[in-house]
Amino acid sequence: MKEILKKKNVTNPTDAQLNKAMDQIEEELHAIIFMYKTDRHKYGNILDQMENAVLQKKDPFPKTVSKASTLMEGWKGEKSGNYINKYNEANNGIAFATDRKEEKTGNKNNKKTK
Repeated sequence: MKEILKKKNVTNPTDAQLNKAMDQIEEELHAIIFMYKTDRHKYGNILDQMENAVLQKKDPFPKTVSKASTLMEGWKGEKSGNYINKYNEANNGIAFATDRKEEKTGNKNNKKTK
């Protein structure tokens, strides 16, 4: 919040200025959450680029959900190859085999009576 107020040259903020700064912070947080809740397979590349930019002390993330949506809608980058979406994959690479041998151990739920 101090950075937002500092950019506006506000040293002694009023309640209205504090509320406006908090609303702006909340909107930015929602935009970031929105981006991270999208399909990482499709948009993982842009998120990786943004994270790398943050490491270089840049601020690449959109400031509103609307701007984040527009950015992701128009994104033409390659799909991220290193992320597997476990919820959308029909074939996850696991296979099972059976040998058709049955053990004759009986049903464990049936109890013998005398």
